[in-house]
Amino acid sequence: MTENTARRVGLGATSLGALVGTIVLAAPQAGAWPSDVQVSDSSHSVGCTYTVTATLDVDRLLSVSFQDNGVAFGGTVTPNIVTSKASVQWTPSTAGSHTITAIQDFISKSVTVQVDPQSAFGSFGCGPSGILSGGSGVLNSLFPSISG
Repeated sequence: MTENTARRVGLGATSLGALVGTIVLAAPQAGAWPSDVQVSDSSHSVGCTYTVTATLDVDRLLSVSFQDNGVAFGGTVTPNIVTSKASVQWTPSTAGSHTITAIQDFISKSVTVQVDPQSAFGSFGCGPSGILSGGSGVLNSLFPSISG
């Protein structure tokens, strides 16, 4: 094999590799990047604070952003490299159906939750997560050492 032929074969292999890489990256990702979105607690009310957590399968370095019915909240979050999760706090301001979406590198995953009207008891109606653990509860502000 001559030197020119070897160069042509090498160039062809490199071009094929670049083409395959482009096709793989452009293909729709099934279960890649955000693979799951969860909202803490089983019931949700207006004015209560919840933790929204996205689990990431592929890219643990790019920031994640979150949306509630298409409106951004919580800013951008850098995922935890060890747990492969990114979390933000979310306080719904309206009752009804809310689609919570995690977006990373143009790939998204959503979950829909139902939000009830605000409790007549205010933040005490938020349950244990709202009263004690970093939520909007009154005890969180009165006793920060026991609330996290």
